[in-house]
Amino acid sequence: MSFATILVILDASRRSYHRLDIAARLAVEHNAKLVGMFACRRPEPAWVYRLPDGARYSEALQAQYEQDREVMRHGFEGATEELPITAEWHAFDDLPLVIGQREARLADLLVVGQDDPADPAAFVAENFVESIVLASGRPVLTIPRVGWFQTVGSRVLVAWDGGREAARAIRDALPLLRKAKAVTIATCTLAGKVGDQWSAPSQYAVTWLAAHGVTAALRNLPVAASGDAGERLLSEAADLEANLVVAGAYGHNRLREVVLGGTTRTLLEAMTVPVLFSH
Repeated sequence: MSFATILVILDASRRSYHRLDIAARLAVEHNAKLVGMFACRRPEPAWVYRLPDGARYSEALQAQYEQDREVMRHGFEGATEELPITAEWHAFDDLPLVIGQREARLADLLVVGQDDPADPAAFVAENFVESIVLASGRPVLTIPRVGWFQTVGSRVLVAWDGGREAARAIRDALPLLRKAKAVTIATCTLAGKVGDQWSAPSQYAVTWLAAHGVTAALRNLPVAASGDAGERLLSEAADLEANLVVAGAYGHNRLREVVLGGTTRTLLEAMTVPVLFSH
C-alpha cells in the first residue's frame, strides 16, 4: 500500500499555509499527487435572504469567499510549482461537507486542520473534522490548531485497543509507519477490568507490523478511568517526543462518546501533535 494521492483541505485561515506545507512535504516523501481543495463557510440562501438587505449581504459574502479562494489558490500554486510532484487545485461551489466527503474518494490520505472555535476564518462547518473522519472512508491526518510541526511521522504512537478501528488504523497508516524511525504501540488498561475476548492483544499489532517490515515497541498505559485514555495517550506522545498519533476513531457507539466523552473526542479537542484518524 502507498499514498498515490494526498488531498489537503484548505480554508481562509493563516494555519492553512502550515497545513499545506505539511501536506506538500508528505506528497514529496511518498511521491504522491497533491490535490489542494478550498473549503470555506458558505452562507445558505434560505436564511441569508431573511435578513434585512439580505441580497446585498449575500453578494458581499460571495465576494469575500471568491477573494479568499483566489488568495489560497495563489498560495497553493506558489508552494507547489517547484516541487517534483503533480499538484492540482480543485475549487467547487457546493457546501463544504458535501465537497469534503465526495472528493475524499479520489484520495488515499486527507489532510485537514483541527476545528478552531477562536478563529472565524478557520470555520468550515459545524464538527467538520468529525464529519470527514466518519463519512469519508479515508484516513484523515488532522493538524492541531496550534504549534509548528517541522516533521510529521518520524516518531509515531499508535493507540491500540484490539478492535476493528485500531486494526483499520494501522493498515491505513502503513505507508507512514514504514518510513518512521520509531513506532510504539500503546494500550490503555483499566485496573480490574477484564479484556474483551473479541479484542486482539497488542502483540498482534506488533506481529502484523513486523510482517510488513515495521519494528514496533509495546507500552502499557494504566488509566484510572476509561475516559482518561485520550489524555494518557497525549501525555505518552509528549514523553516519547512523538510527532504523530495514529488512532481508530469511534470504536464505541458514537452517541455514547458524544455524551460521555471518549478517546476520539479527547483527541479531536485536545490534540497536541498531528493525529491520523481512521474509521
